[in-house]
Amino acid sequence: MLSNSGIKLCTFCFVILFLLTPFSSQAVEDITFTGGQPLNQYQPSIIVPILTEAFKRNGIRFKAVHHPSLRSLAYSSTGNLDGELHRVYSFHKVSGDKYPDLIRIESEMLTIWQAVFATQKIRFETWDDLKEYRVGYSRGRKNMEKILHQFLPKDQIVAANNDTHAFKMLSDGFIDVVVSESRLGDDLLEGRSHFSNIIKIKKVHPVRIYSYMHNKHQQLAESIAATIEQMKKDGSYTRIVRAVNDSFQSNYPGN
Repeated sequence: MLSNSGIKLCTFCFVILFLLTPFSSQAVEDITFTGGQPLNQYQPSIIVPILTEAFKRNGIRFKAVHHPSLRSLAYSSTGNLDGELHRVYSFHKVSGDKYPDLIRIESEMLTIWQAVFATQKIRFETWDDLKEYRVGYSRGRKNMEKILHQFLPKDQIVAANNDTHAFKMLSDGFIDVVVSESRLGDDLLEGRSHFSNIIKIKKVHPVRIYSYMHNKHQQLAESIAATIEQMKKDGSYTRIVRAVNDSFQSNYPGN
């Protein structure tokens, strides 16, 4: 039978062992991220395998699910789900700091380009050139929402349910312009004959994409960022991106 001093010593040793245990193994076995794009689209096709590998290296099973953009934010920012797959670097600024419980995983996932699409040739040099048009975008894109509301009257801005919905509205003549991701737009135009009357007017500017986690996982977010940086050094990040690009190129050779 242990004496009081023996019990205290065992307790002390257990506490020290617990504190020295890597964060990822402290009861965190499964993580689920949500995103506002279907998982077979370009951004999640790259980000999901990168995060799967990064969490695997930290001893955690990773899962991704898709929800409409604003619902996705509701789940991730409240902690009902653990993180957000893809948001812009300046997400807190463009969203007006409405989601303070989301913290950025400090390793860039990829860079995308925004682009302007229309059914007729229009002039686009600056956002002011769109003032005479009805402009659609995918609801929940906080960066695009902020830009459009700076330059256009509110009644000329249309928030579609998603990118496919925005392109359908454009094709059917309900709006004049869509602002979307360049690569995603190319894929939609290539894969759907209904959108054959739509053309890409111009690539506008690059956007840096990051993943975010609920701040209850702050230490883990730091570990994942460090792991992704290591993946960039050991070549595994590049291999994932190249494989996804090759797959999209073979499916849509016009891209």
